[in-house]
Amino acid sequence: MPVTNRVVVAGLGAAFVAVSTVAPLVLKTTPSDLDLFFWPSAEAAVTGHPLLIYSAQAHGISYNDNGPLGLIPLLPAAALANALGWAGSLVGRAALTGAITSMVVLLLAFQAARYTGSAVGDSRRQRAVVAAVVLAPALWIAILDYGHVEQPLELCLILLAATWALRERNALTGLALGAAVLIRTIAGFAAIPLVLAPLAARRIRPSAACVATTIITIGVGLAPFLLADESTTVHALFTYRGGLPIGGGSFWVIAKDASWAGLIGEGDVYLGAAVATALVAITLLRKPMLGTTRLGLMGLLTIASCCFPLLAKSVFPYYLAEPYVFASIWWLARPGRAISWRALVPLLLTVDVFIVKASLQAPFSTWGALGGVASSAVLAGAVTLVMFDLLRSPVAVDASQPLGRRLLHHELPAIQKAK
Repeated sequence: MPVTNRVVVAGLGAAFVAVSTVAPLVLKTTPSDLDLFFWPSAEAAVTGHPLLIYSAQAHGISYNDNGPLGLIPLLPAAALANALGWAGSLVGRAALTGAITSMVVLLLAFQAARYTGSAVGDSRRQRAVVAAVVLAPALWIAILDYGHVEQPLELCLILLAATWALRERNALTGLALGAAVLIRTIAGFAAIPLVLAPLAARRIRPSAACVATTIITIGVGLAPFLLADESTTVHALFTYRGGLPIGGGSFWVIAKDASWAGLIGEGDVYLGAAVATALVAITLLRKPMLGTTRLGLMGLLTIASCCFPLLAKSVFPYYLAEPYVFASIWWLARPGRAISWRALVPLLLTVDVFIVKASLQAPFSTWGALGGVASSAVLAGAVTLVMFDLLRSPVAVDASQPLGRRLLHHELPAIQKAK
């Protein structure tokens, strides 16, 4: 890259960090999830009690129901806030957190650009995907409005897992997936296509290695917290969500007073995972080689990640961050014209962010219920468009990747012979 371009890139990156730091000073007026449970957990960690982060809540109503690694972006912010005397300042700690999180967002944009550039070899697409990530309303609302600073780091690890999967680094894929789940538990939806894709190509050993490494990583990561504070950790990570009632932003709001509403309260995540597994499996059965390409794998990740907000009993705007990032990469990683109907998918997900945000203002009113139904309809439409594209498009094995070369010379002839 020429020196002038590097200076421009560095300047734009610095401007993004500056805006991310200043924005909370202007816009932060009320406590968010950052203040209610993320910040108390980070304070417990930096003040010498890292294994008691799930007991360090501002109150007993909400819990930090994400994995312990989700606090990584907050730890330097908490330590610096304590040193500056800003730990009690709503806007001060939000500004420090925004500055640090913005650097993770830039890392995410860099990873997305590399992934897209490797697929199409077009620097303009790389710039487009960087803009799509750093300007994403879903991410800005997630970080600035709700304080979910863990999502950019989770997405970085999922993209790393997808890259390693294509390079046949199966144990490292599982390690990245396990770490992503330890950041944000809902990252488990990303494991569905990464585990099923090798199985569709009749490659059992890579899936087994990925699953085993993921489970071991999660187990090792959670073991110290379970040993130190078992009851609170189990409640925060495993049972807390099941006890919550149906909220807004989803079509389930129309069933709030139904006699069977409790079943949804306990099983919405499992239902979403089952639907994601079924949709990904159906797609791979029709196109077994999809999971061997960058484009196909990102499309499958988009489908799986959409299923969580599609079937969750309560939906918040930041739930759309993961589907939006995957959809943007899926759209821009395709050779040919970028301006096509496929741009509708990230556009629909962006519109849905604002539909959900509006519907949460009065979730059980008529307009709130209509907004919840509309949100689910938009998500279903996005999933349908991606599946339609994946099923109708020809799949060319990527010979530039180790996995593609292996399939071309070994597994693919056997699969074609079996058919």
